[in-house]
Amino acid sequence: SSSSSSSSPTAMADVDDEQLTAAEIRARIAEQVAMIGTLQEEAVTADRDIAEASERQRLRRELDEKRSMVANFGALVRHKQSYRRKIDADVASGPGAPDDLSLLPPTKKKRAPSSSLAKSTISYASDVVKREYVWEVQGLSWLEQQLTQEGRECTNSEIFEVDRTDECSTYMLAFSPRGGSLKHDADDDFMYFDDDLAGTLALIRRADSYGTSLCYRFFLRDASGEFQPLGEPTRVAVAALDSADDIESFVGGPDLETESKGLFGLSFDALLGSEWVTDDAICFKVCIEEAVMMQHPDSSSQIRVGKTDVVYEHK
Repeated sequence: SSSSSSSSPTAMADVDDEQLTAAEIRARIAEQVAMIGTLQEEAVTADRDIAEASERQRLRRELDEKRSMVANFGALVRHKQSYRRKIDADVASGPGAPDDLSLLPPTKKKRAPSSSLAKSTISYASDVVKREYVWEVQGLSWLEQQLTQEGRECTNSEIFEVDRTDECSTYMLAFSPRGGSLKHDADDDFMYFDDDLAGTLALIRRADSYGTSLCYRFFLRDASGEFQPLGEPTRVAVAALDSADDIESFVGGPDLETESKGLFGLSFDALLGSEWVTDDAICFKVCIEEAVMMQHPDSSSQIRVGKTDVVYEHK
């Protein structure tokens, strides 16, 4: 009958339990006890993993400190070695220096006439890595209601890499249908930004302290299947934070800084009936060019990212 077919799983489970023998009930209790024991062991393992991760984080900070000390001592040693060479050449004061160093004739080293510098080139794009990423959101007309169930105002893509030489060169996309909060609650490493930040579409970079240089541009797929640009390319230098111990997520998007929200200025209701939605799905593409920073200002007095190439003229 219709009443029996609509019985809830809980009600059916109660009926099953009532039909069990005492031995069968004891067996099920034993299963639950065993499951509790397994979950307790997994909880202990998770606590141990957290402790180990915290220790690795502490050790990374200690390693950063030691690297900074090595750089500072290296500079001091080079300075002292240079000073020693000047003493040996009698051009700097030492315990056995002559009374008047200015009376000593300067000595020049003669360079072998084998070659001379003819041309030098410095490039600021040699380390730029390019990447494209496509993300499709299906069931768009249900998105608002499902996000309400999830307790958030945006959905997010999977995490993707740009420059594989830098573990922080990873990104995700976030889409908020009404231009609301971008706090996706999907991964803590991509949540280090202002709680009040709001927008429709955003590119989020993993939290970092070293900074980066990047250029990004969004595209939307139209009814013909072609991707059309959503605004102009955005090129930005993400500055390093004051301390390598501080981290922050870069967030960029077409309407983050505007009071009016929406893709191409469309409300979400208008977007649903537009050429940008086909079969209740919307498809985004982002093109990223990035030159990652592998040094932090804390660890070096100077940072130079240009790559120099030289050409010599042989004589």
